Amino acid sequence: MSSIRIVSTPPGSIAPVGVRKEWVGVEIPLATKEDFLRVPMRGTPCEQHKDVHIVLRSKAIDALRTAGREGVAVYWDREMFGDYLQFTKKCCEVVE
Repeated sequence: MSSIRIVSTPPGSIAPVGVRKEWVGVEIPLATKEDFLRVPMRGTPCEQHKDVHIVLRSKAIDALRTAGREGVAVYWDREMFGDYLQFTKKCCEVVE
């Protein structure tokens, strides 16, 4: 299973920059076809998603906890952002 490692602060307007900075260095498994079958994504992963990596929010929160970032994990766990999170490819590196 492939993962991504966040290498720079992800852009965005939903979460404050201090919260987004906490992703740097965290490794998150990419969403799989099985994930999309088990937890359908609103909309279709298509052309609009070509510049992003998609991860299950629950796995991303687990990755934050594993990295010792419990406070930020609680933030992402409490807020309603849907079942998936998207990270722009330019802030990530793929880890095999």
